[in-house]
Amino acid sequence: MNKITKILASLVASFAITFSANAGELTVTGTAKATYNTLSGKVTSDNSIGVANELTFKAGGDLDNGWTWNYKIALDPAGTAAGGAALNDDTALDITTPYGAVAMCMLDCGLSVAGGFNANAYAWISDTGYAEGKVEPVNISAYNNIQYHTPAGLLPFETVIKAAYAPSGSTVSNSANASGTAKIAALGSTTMYKIETTPIDGLAVSASFAEQDGGDVSGLTDEQKSESGALAAKYSMGSFTVGLGRAYIAPQLADGSTDRIESYENTNYSIAFAVNDQLSLSYSDESSAPDNTTAATTTYDQETKSMQAAYTMGGVTFALAYTDYENNAYVQNADVTEAMFAVTVAF
Repeated sequence: MNKITKILASLVASFAITFSANAGELTVTGTAKATYNTLSGKVTSDNSIGVANELTFKAGGDLDNGWTWNYKIALDPAGTAAGGAALNDDTALDITTPYGAVAMCMLDCGLSVAGGFNANAYAWISDTGYAEGKVEPVNISAYNNIQYHTPAGLLPFETVIKAAYAPSGSTVSNSANASGTAKIAALGSTTMYKIETTPIDGLAVSASFAEQDGGDVSGLTDEQKSESGALAAKYSMGSFTVGLGRAYIAPQLADGSTDRIESYENTNYSIAFAVNDQLSLSYSDESSAPDNTTAATTTYDQETKSMQAAYTMGGVTFALAYTDYENNAYVQNADVTEAMFAVTVAF
């Protein structure tokens, strides 16, 4: 017994020496942003003022064998009407080696390229605060997941392949040593892949695909499992940038599902023009077409059009976005117009 103990102690000591880490460096990043938003049309929301309230703490360092590690955690106040206590959010730890990178992510590390087409002067409009009800592809960052990324420079054209696995449908941001995650009845594991490459100067091409297993529902099996994917390309030449994107979503349907949306097809494009080093202009159009299981059921396309301008002066960016939303949540004539003004300082 004593010999076994000594052997184990020696192995642990050897491992610690081999993989000892130098002291890491802690940084705090975030965005100081203030926005004013007005809405008109078929909407029950009022005009609003917002101030960015999320900080990201990052730490990183080198191991003695040349590997590197990075850790980050976001501090984000609870999203309640009356505000709330600050909560830990979006956490990730990754280790990068000559053989690739491995990451453990808590509700973080998204791989979807649904927004890869975006060249807007201010922001991808589907990623702002207003919820227009557009269905997007599944993203692994909605769940706790583990990922592997191929090494940079290994493949031609700076191609990088990423694979991720979420063992359950839990959306709880677990702390270390957590166990016994509550089972989600309708959803099991999620597997996702992403590939990104730059075949020529100025052109970035990417693709992603996610597949989800159904959960344990007594007496039911999936008639259609959840699958979704996206393709994106963005090309920059001189002052112009053009982005194109397509996405396909097949939601999970249980046996016997009738009169349900069985797929969505999204088509997106974005065009930007840099007038000079300070001023940029853009226009984007996003449309989403649903397809119902019942041919006789009429469905309506959702479409979003946005014009944006951004002006940077001395580290401060002033932006204006004017957006039309048509058939929100795929409901006919549920149209809304949004005007947003933003002042942003990054640190």
